Amino acid sequence: MFKIYQLLKNWFIKGKTLIICRQKFIYLWLITITLISFSSNVLTENIENKLPPLQTHPLPPELQSWQSDNPDNYFTEIKPHLVGYLLWLDFPVKVYLESPPTNLPESSRLKFQKWQEIAEKAIAVWHPYLPLIIVREEKEADILIYRRQPKLEAKLNPETGLYDLPRAKAATTTIKFYLSKTQPQKLQHQMIIEVNPNQTDDYLLVNITHELGHGLGIWGHSPEKSDIMYYSHTRDIPQISVRDINTLKLIYQQPTRIGGKLTMNNEKQ
Repeated sequence: MFKIYQLLKNWFIKGKTLIICRQKFIYLWLITITLISFSSNVLTENIENKLPPLQTHPLPPELQSWQSDNPDNYFTEIKPHLVGYLLWLDFPVKVYLESPPTNLPESSRLKFQKWQEIAEKAIAVWHPYLPLIIVREEKEADILIYRRQPKLEAKLNPETGLYDLPRAKAATTTIKFYLSKTQPQKLQHQMIIEVNPNQTDDYLLVNITHELGHGLGIWGHSPEKSDIMYYSHTRDIPQISVRDINTLKLIYQQPTRIGGKLTMNNEKQ
């Protein structure tokens, strides 16, 4: 973790870039909490000074037209990232679904196709509120959905000094940041969703829909069981609720650094 901290410190404070060539991603995993715990307020301010300024953007037309007599939401549960709120600015958002390997047995291929159909249903659920389109190439995608066991990473317990092994998860969403290839280079992001295929169809649909909510910017959870973004599994299968959409609409009215030009100084070592 200390290596990650030093790497970030070098990039933001000394004006270095982690991009070796323009085709490579900047691998900044979700470490906002870790970063704050390892750094001072001064360091955090220096990092923010190297990032693009926070800006608000017009609401997507679909969210602009969304109206409900029920204003209830869970926006207070959504915490902004260091880059601000995680918004998509270009639509439709491009989604890639993992394709089955060519050498799969027939029975496995049919299971894979069923998984793809369920994932397409989850995409269709969100589509009325934020336009989504399925693409065939990973390199074209904003959101990538993979049919595989989510990676488990041991975390250091500061109280015991030992590593805690996490429990297996049904699905996870991870974020990557990178610089656009076009000039001026801008801060961009990509969402990677991993879904454990060993679930019933109902729970696959719920979990993929839930993770897509994270991928679209709901970087937090609802405390209410009736919302698709509820933080835990329940016996009842939830649907996207009014509260989910109200929260999404509020998120897209917030400022973000994504899409802004990254500031790098010419400081020498």
